[in-house]
Amino acid sequence: MKIMNETRMTVVGKAEPTISQDGKSTYYRLACMQNGQATNLSVSKDVYDAIPEGLVGVRFITSYDDKYSSFRIDRLISIETVNGRPFEKSAPAEKDAGKGTK
Repeated sequence: MKIMNETRMTVVGKAEPTISQDGKSTYYRLACMQNGQATNLSVSKDVYDAIPEGLVGVRFITSYDDKYSSFRIDRLISIETVNGRPFEKSAPAEKDAGKGTK
């Protein structure tokens, strides 16, 4: 079962993309903080590229997949703040994880 939720958190940085051992896949992660705790969460390249530098207040659609015991960011809803100031540019709300743009 895949459980999805809207989550507000702060992105504090971007981890360097990692490439799979066979060289066919690249994995992207964001360093996220909520309630004083931080972790790296998997994201699609589209979401990774949409996040500006700095401390970024965001709203994501996140999911927990009990089949794989994984928690990840599936979609960017909006970027609300950057370094404590309102963010002016609208976020790509319809970009799903693992899917390219058409």
